[in-house]
Amino acid sequence: MKKQVLIKTEMDVLHQHKVERIVLGSIIISKDAIFQVGADFQLKLFSDDHNTCIADAIIKLHIENSPIDLLTLVDKLRKEHTLESAGGIAYISELTSSVVSTANLEYHLRLLQQYWLSRYINECCSDAQYDIIEYKKDIFDVYFTLQQKLDLATKELVQKDLVSVSSIHLETMKNAYEIIGKGNSGVPTGIHRIDNLTNGFQKSDLIIVAGRVSMGKTAFAISILIDPAITQKIPIAFFSLEMSKEQVVGRIQSILSRINVSEIVKKQLNSEEINTIIQKCAELNDAPLYIDDTPNISLMELKTKARQMVREKGVKMIVVDYLQLMRSGMKLMSREQEVAEISKGLKAIAKELNIPVIALSQLSRNVEQRGGTKIPMLSDLRDSGQIEQDADMVLFCFRPEYYGATDYDWGGTILDAKNLFMLMVSKHRNGVLGEIPLSFNGEFTEITNHRYSNDLYSTKNSTTLVPHNAKNSTTLVPHNSTFNEENTTTIMPQYKDINDMKLPSQDNNDINDNLPF
Repeated sequence: MKKQVLIKTEMDVLHQHKVERIVLGSIIISKDAIFQVGADFQLKLFSDDHNTCIADAIIKLHIENSPIDLLTLVDKLRKEHTLESAGGIAYISELTSSVVSTANLEYHLRLLQQYWLSRYINECCSDAQYDIIEYKKDIFDVYFTLQQKLDLATKELVQKDLVSVSSIHLETMKNAYEIIGKGNSGVPTGIHRIDNLTNGFQKSDLIIVAGRVSMGKTAFAISILIDPAITQKIPIAFFSLEMSKEQVVGRIQSILSRINVSEIVKKQLNSEEINTIIQKCAELNDAPLYIDDTPNISLMELKTKARQMVREKGVKMIVVDYLQLMRSGMKLMSREQEVAEISKGLKAIAKELNIPVIALSQLSRNVEQRGGTKIPMLSDLRDSGQIEQDADMVLFCFRPEYYGATDYDWGGTILDAKNLFMLMVSKHRNGVLGEIPLSFNGEFTEITNHRYSNDLYSTKNSTTLVPHNAKNSTTLVPHNSTFNEENTTTIMPQYKDINDMKLPSQDNNDINDNLPF
C-alpha cells in the first residue's frame, strides 16, 4: 500500500511539472497569453526549480511592459545570470515545442492553482500536526491558526471579475423597485429618526458605536435589536464579550416587561413579576436572536461563527460588544496594530457576508481631560486610527447629564439634559452628519425616541440633524425656531458639498420638507 501511494505521488508530481511546462510554453509562443492569465499568474504555482526561475523572468518582463517571447526571455535570464538555473536554452526551447494550442491556457492555469492548494493544505496540516504533537499547543489555537491560513489561501486564489457599470446600474434599480412598499432597505432599528437617516443599517457596512464608560453603548445596541429581531423576526447575532448571555437577556426582558433591570439581573423578583415577564416576553420564545458570550474571542473564531450563522440561521446583522475586548489571534508588536487588524477584519466580515456589522468601541480618556462639554471626537477612538478609516458610520453616544449639565443646546433649541441621550453621527460615508436627540431610561437601560420628538420635528417623516461642531458644520434649525438671518447661521460643512444639501429657503414655513431625507 505504501509503495502504491509513493508511485501515485510521483506520477502526480510529474503531471504537475508537465502542466507547468505547457503554461510557460503557451505564454512564450503567444503574445496575448500573459494578458489572458496575468491576474492569476503567480510564482508560487510552480514547484519545479527550472519552471520557477522561468516564471519569475516572465513576471518581471510583464511588469516592465516588455514583449515576452523566446528571445526576450533568454536575454532576461542571461542579464540576471539565471539562465543555467532555468535549464538552459535547450530546456526553454522544449517548452515551446511541447505546446499544441493555447486555447486551454486558463484551464491549465486553474490546474496549477489546484496543485498549489493541495501542496499548501498538506503543508499547513503537517505544521498543525507538529504543533500538537511536539509543542503540545492548545488544540483550539492550532485549529483557528490552521483555518486562518486556509482562508488566506482561498482569498488569494479567488479573484473577483471586473463588472461593467451598466450591469451594476440595472441591478441597483431592480433592487430599488423591489424595496418600494417594503419599508427600509436595510435592517431597521425601531428608532424612526435613525431609520429615516440610514433607511436601516445597510449591507456590507461597518458601523462603530462609540462612547466613554456609562454612556449607554450596550443599552443602545440592545435597544436597536428589539424591533428587528423580536418584532420583525429578522435573524441577528449578538457577540457579548463584556456581559454574560443571561445579563443580555435580562436587559431585553426588562425593556419588554417594564420591570427594573436590576431586579431581573439580581433575581429579586416576586411571583407576580415573574408572571409579568413570562407574559410580556412571550415573543422571545421564537425570536431569531442568537447570543454568543465567549470572552476574549478571536477575530478568526468570530468569523467562523458568523459564517456558520449566516449559512445556517440566515443572520442579517451582527453586533459585537465590544471591539477592544477581542483579540486578533496574530503575533503583533503593539496593541494599536492588533486593534487595527480587528477593525479591518470586521469590515472584511461585513463585505464577505454582505451584512451590516455593528461594533461597539471605547473612547480614550482624552474626553475626560478636555474642558467644556466633553463632546467626543473621531480622534478619541481608542487604540487605533484604523477604526475611523474602516467604519462606514461612526455614532457617538453622549449623555450631557452624566457630566452634570442641566440642559443642552441643540442648534438653538435648549433641551432638558435629564435622561437626554445624544446620538452623534460623526462619520457617515453615504449620508449627512449631525446629532439626533433620544431618551435614555436608566431603569430599563433602554434608548428610545425622544419624549418630545413630535415637538422637535415638524413632520413625521423628516429628520433634523444639527452637527455639534458649529464652526465647521451646517445648522439645520428645528421647526419651532424662527428662520431668519439673525438666529440662523448656515456654513458650508467640511465633510459634504453644500449643493448636495437642500437647505431651507426663508419663505418656507416647514423647513424640514427641504431636508435630504
